[in-house]
Amino acid sequence: MKKFNLALGLAATLFVGANSYAQDASNPWGITIGAHAVDFTSAGRGVFDGFFDTDDYEIVPPLSKLSVIRHLGGKFSADLTASIGEVSNKRMKLDDKLFVNAGLGLRYRILGKKDKTYWFDPYLRIGASYHHYDYSGIKFKDSYTMGTGETVTGEFEGKENYFMTQGGAGINFWITDNFGINLASDYNFSPSGNSDYINFFQHTAGVTFKFGKQDRDKDGIEDSKDQCPDTPGLPEFNGCPDTDGDGIPDNLDNCPNEAGPKENNGCPWKDSDGDGLNDNVDQCPNQAGPRENNGCPWPDTDGDGFTDNVDKCPNEPGVAPDGCPVAEEVIIAETVEKINVDFTVEFAFDKATIRPTSFAKIDQKAQEIKDLLAAYPNLKLNIDGYTDNTGNPAYNVKLSERRAASVVKALEERGIPAGVLSARGFGEADPKCTNDTPEGRQCNRRVVVSVNSNTL
Repeated sequence: MKKFNLALGLAATLFVGANSYAQDASNPWGITIGAHAVDFTSAGRGVFDGFFDTDDYEIVPPLSKLSVIRHLGGKFSADLTASIGEVSNKRMKLDDKLFVNAGLGLRYRILGKKDKTYWFDPYLRIGASYHHYDYSGIKFKDSYTMGTGETVTGEFEGKENYFMTQGGAGINFWITDNFGINLASDYNFSPSGNSDYINFFQHTAGVTFKFGKQDRDKDGIEDSKDQCPDTPGLPEFNGCPDTDGDGIPDNLDNCPNEAGPKENNGCPWKDSDGDGLNDNVDQCPNQAGPRENNGCPWPDTDGDGFTDNVDKCPNEPGVAPDGCPVAEEVIIAETVEKINVDFTVEFAFDKATIRPTSFAKIDQKAQEIKDLLAAYPNLKLNIDGYTDNTGNPAYNVKLSERRAASVVKALEERGIPAGVLSARGFGEADPKCTNDTPEGRQCNRRVVVSVNSNTL
């Protein structure tokens, strides 16, 4: 058995040496070498009955189990495992027989991202294996007393070789990016109808290594092909970055932080007027202008910001969309509409007392109204109060009017001149939202700024 372990150890060492240069950036290889323990006894009691009873473990020393792992993509990996040793089976009254278990498995990493592993790296595993352990001397038809004292019934005729299926879990503790500790446990189950007496747990402890291409800057391009091996870069530039995104890699770009054409060695042409046209093609290099006018500005006769070629009223200052003046009424209406955006005032229940939580909002709206009055000093506004449909309609009208009056008072205290604002109450009229839900009723309990039509 010592010769067997020595041979396995030499094979593992040679495998490590051969594969430390095996390279696959997308699907890295790994290897785990360690010791294993076989537990026949607790498997006979039930899946986890006596699972942690180490007295039942048949421990095989280090270099007795080898696993080769290949990342398949995402969170999945495949493994090829082989273990060997001389173990006793107390359950079946067998001493120091050759134990071999070798097969394939599929692992699913529980934590981490698809292509990133955490230092704490648990996984689930399923697999199938060839299993050799000589049971050929054991045969019974009715009952059999196990070495553990249990009596089983059924029919069993032992043999030397079995097909096993496996299910288990493991954890890798990564100490570095490529080296870690592995702990694992698999339940080995024989699917043969009369062979469940040979089921066993196999526990593993070992060291694990990952191998892949050398990539110092972690940009996915191996150093041997990376022209900038210490700076993350792009495959199309052989691993070199293009900081300014001008299609010229930094190692060939005279201005790596400023985008420029290849014919100017990656540096931008000068643009004196900042209109996006380089001076070499700009007919007015010191005056910003559109490309369609060769970099020269269109005239703006009325100075409203709309050049004459798009201004329908080129001699009268105006606004969007056509450069013509907007009626005063429209401007006021649009401004009032903006003031009403999120003008939410909360009151004490069934009262006209404004809650302190609304003071900041009233401060904001007072300033917006003052700005409007600065432009239109003769303007008069209404503060209209509304309620939901809860309660008596006539009472709601009075309540909404009192609340509107409270808002008028609060706004006047913040600098709105007296006489500019008028309080009106409309109760449950003109609901903005449905009254069938609490949220809708809350929406309908509101104050709204409107223009006093007598001032327009």
